[in-house]
Amino acid sequence: MPHRFEKIEYKPIPARDLLLEMKNLSELMIDLAYSAALFNDKDLAEDVLELELRVDTLAYLLEISIMVAARDARDAEDLLGVSTVASAADKISDAAADIAAIVTQNIGVHPIVSEIFEKVEERLLRARVSEGSAIIGKQIGELKLAAEMGVDIIAIKRNKDWIIDPKETEKILSGDLLIARGTPVGIDELKECAEGKRKTEQVRVSKKRQKQFEEIVKRFVELKDTSELMIDLAYSSLLYDNKELAEEVHKLEEYVDKLHTEFELCVLSSSFKKDEARGFLGLIRLGVVAEKIADAAAEIAEVVLRGLEPHPILKSTIEEAQETITHVYVTANSPLANKTIREARIPEETGMWVLAIRRGEKCIRPKPDSKIEAGDVLIASGYAEGAEDLKRLASP
Repeated sequence: MPHRFEKIEYKPIPARDLLLEMKNLSELMIDLAYSAALFNDKDLAEDVLELELRVDTLAYLLEISIMVAARDARDAEDLLGVSTVASAADKISDAAADIAAIVTQNIGVHPIVSEIFEKVEERLLRARVSEGSAIIGKQIGELKLAAEMGVDIIAIKRNKDWIIDPKETEKILSGDLLIARGTPVGIDELKECAEGKRKTEQVRVSKKRQKQFEEIVKRFVELKDTSELMIDLAYSSLLYDNKELAEEVHKLEEYVDKLHTEFELCVLSSSFKKDEARGFLGLIRLGVVAEKIADAAAEIAEVVLRGLEPHPILKSTIEEAQETITHVYVTANSPLANKTIREARIPEETGMWVLAIRRGEKCIRPKPDSKIEAGDVLIASGYAEGAEDLKRLASP
């Protein structure tokens, strides 16, 4: 798809607002793009490409704003971090568009991959609310989606506007385009509620082929999750001006390079028929994009590693909070050992949120059902008092 260039008129929009929208949209695009590719959703892919144009416009306006604000070399140095983060967010947006192109260029990924992926990973849903739907006029909080379906609405497209991370008081209107994340069963339920469509038929393959694809999916999920975890950790390293966290991101970049190589070898060593070549090409391209996302996250972390003081624009863009980052080692006699994140109730007990779990050379992006094991290192954020509570829980 050729890039559509158009003349952009400069508007004096605050740099913080521009960067905040870039950050939010680029992260949303990654979720949308992976779902578009894995479930061959052309409408979702087109949404991603539309959002890429928006992010490109924001990047252009922000670059001008930075130039206008820099009066001398000191100002330029102070704003260098903002420029670096903006560039990284733009690259993440471009990576999402590369994923979407797998669908719009009719490359796709092998359909059995989507079926297996659906069983091991949270899914994203794109559903248009049709007339007569029972959820029209309801506030998101009224639907109790998280409790009853295991689903969370992460964005709503209403006409040409995007509402990202909508509040519980937001009402759903006829014609809204819902973007939701959750369990496969819950996603199907919400889709039925919104538009009444049925699931597609399953793809049948031999047991040997099923096992090959399961291995490919296993490697891809780790590659995808690790690269996305790097974005979370990189932004957190900026928020807390934490070099240890930034160094964690750079360690993970090396690990992602290794994962990417292993993933490509796994895909290429799988025997496939001539008519499956496009599907396997799509898989290889997904791996390339995951590495691009990891590289962009590493660029964000470099702002901290280079010793640049995070500009107030960056801190207020991510979140204003007086919090701390802590690393705690989980001993064998810890009450956290062998419990899932949900069962451990760490936020309720300590006020700390687990950002990542380091297990050997792996760094895991935790989910509610992720199990904590003895020997794990938990990377968590929260207030200083909570950090001490978490240390006592992890290593009594």
